[in-house]
Parts: sequence; structure tokens; C-alpha cells
Amino acid sequence: MSNLWNKINIPRKILKNLYEDQGLPIAQIASKLGYSTTPIHRLLREYKIKTRSISEAKKKFEISKQELRNLYHKQKLSTGQIAQKYGCNHVTIVNRMKKYSIESRGHLGLTKPIRISKEKLKYLYKKRSLSLAKIARIIHRSEGGIERKFKSYGIRSRGLDNRTSKYKKRNFDGNLLEKAYMIGFRLGDLNVFSPKNIICVRCSSTKKAQIRLIRNLFKKYGGIYQALAPRGTFEICCFLNKSFEFLLPKEDKIEEWILSNKNYFLSFLAGYVDAEGSFYLRKPYYKLGKIGWAIFELQTYDKNIIDIISHFLYDIGVENKFFLSRKQGYMNKQGFKNKKDLWRLAITKKVALWKFTKLIEPYQRHTEKIKDLMKIKKNLIQRNSLPYCHPIDLS
Repeated sequence: MSNLWNKINIPRKILKNLYEDQGLPIAQIASKLGYSTTPIHRLLREYKIKTRSISEAKKKFEISKQELRNLYHKQKLSTGQIAQKYGCNHVTIVNRMKKYSIESRGHLGLTKPIRISKEKLKYLYKKRSLSLAKIARIIHRSEGGIERKFKSYGIRSRGLDNRTSKYKKRNFDGNLLEKAYMIGFRLGDLNVFSPKNIICVRCSSTKKAQIRLIRNLFKKYGGIYQALAPRGTFEICCFLNKSFEFLLPKEDKIEEWILSNKNYFLSFLAGYVDAEGSFYLRKPYYKLGKIGWAIFELQTYDKNIIDIISHFLYDIGVENKFFLSRKQGYMNKQGFKNKKDLWRLAITKKVALWKFTKLIEPYQRHTEKIKDLMKIKKNLIQRNSLPYCHPIDLS
């Protein structure tokens, strides 16, 4: 799957003007718009804007040996500052220096010493929690030079677990009902991974209610990035700390602590249903007129999870059907092929469906699924009043 989290939204007209009409290099466009070069490259490909060859790009960058020597040795600008001035990458400047045989100041011993006290450096790093890169920009020195200064002063690194981040994060509050719901929802519809010291929870959906639910679940714990992808889907990524490591496992099983408590299990089930389940009205049977036939269905590749759910529901008096829906290799009309066996759980009988809605409703959070559940309850009440339908106890 392609990474959708560094997608950028720049209109084709603007990008074409900058790249083709103004002839700006990609590095300068990225610097001008506040992005890195990678998403600019990707967007040029998506818009089918023909990129310049390496030789063509080099021709665009013109600087004489005298001018480069003047900027580097007399004005004492760094390769990065010169690159920014000319709208190119600092590697381009380094390569041009090699071509012109201009020696590095580091080799000549001409680099100015970094004049910053240990107290000020500690203040910027420890108190203000600035990164090495930000400190380097503030005092106009290289990140490598700042790092060497740290070592000479004996200042200890914050380490990965305390490294600064764009988003502030809070520990999970320990609520087991919420934890069970999150795990159920994660197993159903979330992609969770851990780059370095954070937990990333992400989802791609065409449903706004789904994205809104994810945002509400995690917004108090960390940062949220949300965007509309070019393919029309809503993309969301939540950045959390290591207290959410319980969301990392993606296995076809339910943990023992959830199975040992009815409320925890129902909360887990609500999360799983909000992700994978559906309440709907089937086309009316002739006896029911326009009322329709209420059904709940849950389809998943997780055979063990759905089997456990089926047995749990039977144990609390909710009759259901659990069966193989589609075999591995089945191909539908749209050309989608099942990679695994697809399993289905269905609740169709009035008594069982009414009891199930009453059990699951207090734990549900998906606004659209809650609306669908209310339609099911209304349908059951209407059917219960029909003279030719067997009435059930709806208390």
C-alpha cells in the first residue's frame, strides 16, 4: 500500500506554472511551498508533468567558480545557505565545488568556532525542547557542529522516548471498557504500526462518520492528521505514545481479560461491529408490505474471532447463524477476489435481534451504525404490531 500520509494538495495549475513556466527546480519549489522534495516529485508524476532530465536540471543551475568561491570563502556562507540562495540542494553545491576544485573550509581549518555557552545550549535543548536542527538554524551553524558541541559539554540526549514531536501526547487513561472497544475497532478496521517511539493509528474510508469516530476516539491522546486523498477517500492518522502498544497486535483472537468479563466483551463487540457489522432492512416479504425485514450481519476473514462471538451470543440467549459466506478464490462482479475464506454471522429472528440491539446499543459509538440500529428497533416494533405476525416481548 502506498503511503498516503505525506500527500500534499497543490493545484496542478500552480505546480505547472512554478516548474514549467518559471523553470524553478524541484528543491526550490519545495522550499518555497514548505514541503520536502519527495511529495513534489510524486505530485509531478500524478499530474503527468514531464520532469527535466538530470542534464537539463544541471543546465538550469548556473554559478561561476569566482562567485561560488566568493560566497563560500569570503562571505563565509555554508553550502546549505548557498543552496537556499540559488534554490537547489546543498549536494548540488558540494558537487559544483568539487568540479571547480574549491576546497572545503573544514579542510582549511577556516570554520568559525561555535560560540554558545553550555547553559544556553541546555536551555534551548532541555527547557524549550528544541531539536538539534532547530538549534542549528537559530545560531546559523550545522547540525553536526551542534552535536559535537553537545558531546564536548557532556549534555545527555533526551533519547528516543523523550524526543520532541510535532504533536503533544498523553498516556492512555487505563479505562478497560474503552480499551476493549479500541481493540475491537482496531481488529476490524484500523492499521496500526510503530515507527521509532510513537504509535500510528490510521484509516482510509469513504465514510465521514468513520473518520469522525476515529478522531473522537484518539484526539485527547495525541495529534491527528486528516486529509482528502486524490482518489476521494478520507485519510486519518493519529499519533500516540507507547501507552497504546496494546493496539499493535493484529491476531485472529480475543484476549482472555476481555473474555472474562461480560461488559468488556460487549464493549469489544461494539467496536468490532462499528468497524465490520451492518444493520439493514432486507427487501420486504409479501406479508410485510413496505415494512421490510430487519437483519444484522457481521462478515470477516477472522474465523476464530467470529466463532467466539457466535458462541458468546448463544450463551447469553441470542440465537445466530455462523457460516462460511465465500470461499477463498471467489471473484465477484467487480473482479475482487477473496484472498481468504470469508465468514458470516447473521441474526434474523425477532427475539434474538431485539435482545442483541439492547445489549450492544449502550456501547456503540459509530453515529451511522447507531442510526441503522434505531431503524432496526423501529422495524421490530412495527412488525410486532401486525396481526399476522407472532408478537414478542419488547420490554
